[in-house]
Amino acid sequence: MSEDRQNRAPRHPRFDRRSLVLWTAGGGAVADVACEERDVVGAIALPLRRVAGGAARAASGGDLPAGGARASACAAQLARARVGGLGVALPGQAWLNQLEPAARPAGFDALPYAQPAPLSLERERLTPAAAADYAEAYLDAQLAAGATLVTTPAHVFAAELGAGREQELTLAEAALRCWQERQGWRPPPQLPAAGPRELHAALAVRPERLPGTTAELTAAYAALPVDGYWLTLVDGGTAAGHRATAGPAGAARETGVAGAAGGGSAAEVDLAAQAAAVAELALGLQEASGRPVTVAGAGHLHAALLASGVAATCVGAEAARPVFPPRALDADGVTGIAAPVWHPAILGFLPAGAAAAEARTALFATDPCRCGAHVAFEPPAGRRETLAHNRWCLIAETRDAVRLVPPLDEARLAARAARAARARRRLGLPPLSPAWAAVAETAQSRRARRAAAPA
Repeated sequence: MSEDRQNRAPRHPRFDRRSLVLWTAGGGAVADVACEERDVVGAIALPLRRVAGGAARAASGGDLPAGGARASACAAQLARARVGGLGVALPGQAWLNQLEPAARPAGFDALPYAQPAPLSLERERLTPAAAADYAEAYLDAQLAAGATLVTTPAHVFAAELGAGREQELTLAEAALRCWQERQGWRPPPQLPAAGPRELHAALAVRPERLPGTTAELTAAYAALPVDGYWLTLVDGGTAAGHRATAGPAGAARETGVAGAAGGGSAAEVDLAAQAAAVAELALGLQEASGRPVTVAGAGHLHAALLASGVAATCVGAEAARPVFPPRALDADGVTGIAAPVWHPAILGFLPAGAAAAEARTALFATDPCRCGAHVAFEPPAGRRETLAHNRWCLIAETRDAVRLVPPLDEARLAARAARAARARRRLGLPPLSPAWAAVAETAQSRRARRAAAPA
C-alpha cells in the first residue's frame, strides 16, 4: 500500500481515523476540493432530491430546467468523487414526508418514497407491508443514485421517545431486511471495483429536546446490526448552525448549539446541555455498539466532536444544520442571505453586512488568512469568495481537530478556545459558547467512568 493511500481518510467512517464527510447542496467545486484533501475528507454528501429528483424532472420534461441542470452537475460531482476514491452519502431527508406536498423543497416529490399526503408516524401506524414498501423504496432510491453510504429513513418528532420513534425503529429493521435480501453491501454491477457499500441507521433529533433521552436512544439504536449511525441535528425553524445577527454595538451574535453564546446565563446553560447531550448520544452509541457515528448538522461545533472521538462529522462551508420546517429558498436553491465569514482566531462566524464590518476588518488585519481565495489581510468579498474561504477553513479546522488522540486533541482545542475568548473580548464580540467545553467535559467524564469500571 502506498504512503499516499495510507494517509487517506476512510471512504466510510471508522473509529481509528476520524474524518469529515464534506456536505454540498450541489456546488460544483466541492468534489474537487474533497479529492484534493483526502487526508481528512473521506466522503461527500449531497441531498438525494438534488440528484434523483432533478434527474427525474428533466427526464419527464418538467418545467424546471434548472433542476435538470443541477442534477447533471451533481452527477458530475459523484463521478469525480468515485474516481477520487471518495465515499458518497445521499441523505434522503425522509422527514420532508411529514410536510404538505406544497411545502416540500423542489425535487423531493419526484422520489419514489415521497408520500402523497403528510406522514405522521406519531399518530398513524404503518402496516407491516407499508413499512416494508417505504423502507425498500428509500434504500433503492439511494442505491440507484450511486450512494455508497446508505441510510435508513429518519423523521423529526415532537418527542424524541414515543410512538413515532418506535415506528422509525420498525422502519430501520425493515430496511435491514431489504439490505440483506438485496446484498446491498456489494458494489453495483456496473462498478465492480468500487468497493463495498455500508448501511447506517439514521436518526434526526432536535438538540433542545435531546437531554434526558440519550440512554434510551442509545439502547434502542445500538441493538440494530448496522455498519454505523448517521445522526442529524435538526433546528426548529431557523438555521442554528450559523444564525448570525448584529448584536450590541455592532457585535456579531451567533446562537444555537453550534454558535457562540449570548443572551444570558440560562441560554448558555441550555446550549451547554444540548451540546453535552449530542456528545453523550454520539459517543455512547459508538461505545455501546462498537460502530462509528457520523454527526451531521453540528455546525462548527463539529471540530469539538471530532476532537473528543466522534468518528465523523458531516459539515459544509456554511456550517448550517437542516431546518424543519425548511425555509423558503430562492430560484437558485440558496437562501439569498450573504454567507457569514469564519475566522479561526475567534472559533466562530462573523455575519456579512455593515454591523460587523469593523470586527471583520480588524480580525483579518491582525490574523491574515492563508486560504488563497482572497487578499490575505482583508476579509473575503462576496458569496463565492466567502464560501471558498469557509471551505478552506473547514478543512483546516478538521485537520487540526484529529491530529493526535482525543485527550490531546481536546487539550489543544481548549487552548485555542482560551485564545479565542481573549480575541472576542478585545473585539467586543459575544463570549465563546460553553458548548465547546461541554463536549470535551462529556467525553472526559465518559472516559473516567470507563476507567473506574471494574474489569
